[in-house]
Amino acid sequence: MIEIFIRPHSEEKHDIAAWFRSYSEPLHSDPYPFYNYLLEREPLYYITDRNQWLASRYEDVNRILKSPVFVREYRNAVPPPPPSQELPKQDPPPAPSVWKPVNDLLGNWMLFRDAPDHTRLRGQVSHAFTPRTMERLKPKIQAVADHLAKQLTEETKPDLIASYAFPLPVIVIAEMLGVPPEDRELFKGWSHTFARILEGGDRPPEFAQQAAQAAVEITDYFRLLIAEHRKSPREDMISDLLAAQGQGGTLTEQELIATCVLLLVAGHETTVNLIGNAVLTLLSFPGQLARLIAKPELIRPAVDEVLRYEGPVQMTGRLASVDYEIGGQTIKRGQYVSVMLGAANRDPSQFQQANRFDIGRTSNRHLAFASGPHFCLGAPLARMEGEIALGKLVEQFPGMSLADAKPDWRPNMLFRGLNTMHVEL
Repeated sequence: MIEIFIRPHSEEKHDIAAWFRSYSEPLHSDPYPFYNYLLEREPLYYITDRNQWLASRYEDVNRILKSPVFVREYRNAVPPPPPSQELPKQDPPPAPSVWKPVNDLLGNWMLFRDAPDHTRLRGQVSHAFTPRTMERLKPKIQAVADHLAKQLTEETKPDLIASYAFPLPVIVIAEMLGVPPEDRELFKGWSHTFARILEGGDRPPEFAQQAAQAAVEITDYFRLLIAEHRKSPREDMISDLLAAQGQGGTLTEQELIATCVLLLVAGHETTVNLIGNAVLTLLSFPGQLARLIAKPELIRPAVDEVLRYEGPVQMTGRLASVDYEIGGQTIKRGQYVSVMLGAANRDPSQFQQANRFDIGRTSNRHLAFASGPHFCLGAPLARMEGEIALGKLVEQFPGMSLADAKPDWRPNMLFRGLNTMHVEL
């Protein structure tokens, strides 16, 4: 991997583009030297054959995320021509794509919509993530953490991901939505598939069919679950969304299904990574772990430092709706920008000793939850789950150690998290 940073300039550029075409296990295991290279030498880099920019500097990333001229929907970046300029319609129309079930879901996710639709969709569920709601959830999350931690003691070298980091946020978001406990395990495979969908990049040909099948299955599941909630309303988010719909709410049936899928996937996928990354990082820095054990009140800044230092989401993207000058470059209308959150969070111009893990770091304005109108709606829930989950482990198992020879990172460039992590308690 070191060779990437000492080759001649022309070959370095080739390596940057190649990183976005295919997964590289060594680079993914430790992407931070690569991020340092981008920050030092190519903070705004254009990949010619993809018509795509990479933005890594904190100032640029934050500016792009907050600017209304950078959008999520292609039609808002490059509007269709007026009817007089449209090409004649083809006859017969093209056959439906195998990706249609996936597009029907993702196209209705607030994550990929711009205002006013983004504002409308977000407004339908924002009440579930208020400080008051989070405070009511706290005892439930603590009880789940206590129960799972107790179960860990019954295992020899437990896999902390499978036995703790995964079930905790799944139990919480499933209960918030109204998903029966016996169905929770169904979502692991579906969620991992959607994580790969969101990543993009090179994938085997058979993946399209796998993705379509997951989209059909999870859509059918929520369609049936929503129908049950219509007949028998309960105290959960699905029933709340249905009540709002019945009182003149604006969610269509497809938007309702898509919103449930998004909340379930986003509500646990990244939090699993946060908990796993937090444990791995603290066990890798024994001095910081000892500091947290001695001062449990540092749990909140410790979780924020994990979010900055080893964030669960490494990048996101935007489209330029106008030609836009930034960092001495011009991003042209319609061009896509990969916004490198993982790199921005290690920018030395924003963070002192940016590559140092420090749980006592102050003024930690990281971008792990993005910023601007798409700032993560579930950030308060993720933070609270991270604090409770990590705090419980540190309190109950202060002598915990890693049992794996090396981290088992999931092969995904968008999300940074572990497949497995075995520990000695």
